[in-house]
This record gives sequence, structure tokens and C-alpha cells, in this order.
Amino acid sequence: MPRTIIAVFKGPQQVKEAVEEIQGESLANSKISLIVRTDYLHQDSYSEEFANELTIGSTEIDFEHLNGWLIHSPPTYIPNLGECIIAGPLADELLHGRKSQGLADALITYGLSPERARHYEHKVRRGHHLVLVTVSQEKVNSVANTLQGFGGRDIEKWSKDLDHPLHIHG
Repeated sequence: MPRTIIAVFKGPQQVKEAVEEIQGESLANSKISLIVRTDYLHQDSYSEEFANELTIGSTEIDFEHLNGWLIHSPPTYIPNLGECIIAGPLADELLHGRKSQGLADALITYGLSPERARHYEHKVRRGHHLVLVTVSQEKVNSVANTLQGFGGRDIEKWSKDLDHPLHIHG
């Protein structure tokens, strides 16, 4: 049964290092999602990679921030958050789901309780980078430990079959 691990980070470098570690260990290559408000991105000299199937508008915007380590959407308006960059399966959920769907609604589909989903939406609204990873039961602890080791906070493990987190990390 797949499990969802969610964490928030204060900056893109921590996220990048955690995601690269998770991908390098083959823990969850295609099941990693990220969302951050565009006004909280730090500009660096990175190249950009867009997934054409996720784009709604022009992809000629040069944000130079995610260095191709996750394929993401162009800046997209998300209700209750504003303009965001979204990567991974969460992008598909937010871009192709209900038009009025916000982040909290999308997180509920991953098994989070409505209360915790609103908590994480609030964290993103305040400028945190949210990382969501779906993995098998065997890899859940390794991924959670990796996220925590690279500065992830509010780490929780969820299952669609339960109405509470399986375990809360720092």
C-alpha cells in the first residue's frame, strides 16, 4: 500500500539536496512533488525544464531556479495561495483537477486529514517549500529520514486508509 510523506522546507537548496538524495537512492523517482509560491523563489543561475503536458500558458518565462532536478509547471495561480510553481504528480492534481481546487483539497486526496491539509496550505502561503513523496511501505522511513536530514520540518507519514498520520517527525 502506498504511503505519503509530507515535509516543509525553508529554502530551495535544502529541497534540492533532499530530492537529489531520494532520487539517487532510487527511493521515489517519479513520485516526488513540490509546490512553492513564486514570490518566495530565490533566483540563482539554474536552467529550467518544463513538462509540456502540464503547461497551460507560455513556457518562455526564465525563472532560473529549479535546475532541472524536477520537471515542473510554469507559474500557475492556485486558489488561496496565488502564483505557484508545482512539480510532480501534485502538479497534475492541481492543474487538471477541479478548477476551484486548492492545495488543501489536493492534499486530502493523498490521505491527509482536512485539518492537516489546511495546515500545510498555510505553510506554503507563508513561503515554505512543500515536498510530498509517495512511496511503498518499505521505503517510507528512509524517505522520511532523508527529508529530516536535509532540514525538512513538519514531516508526517499518511495513508489513504487512515484518518491520522502514521508518525510525526520533527
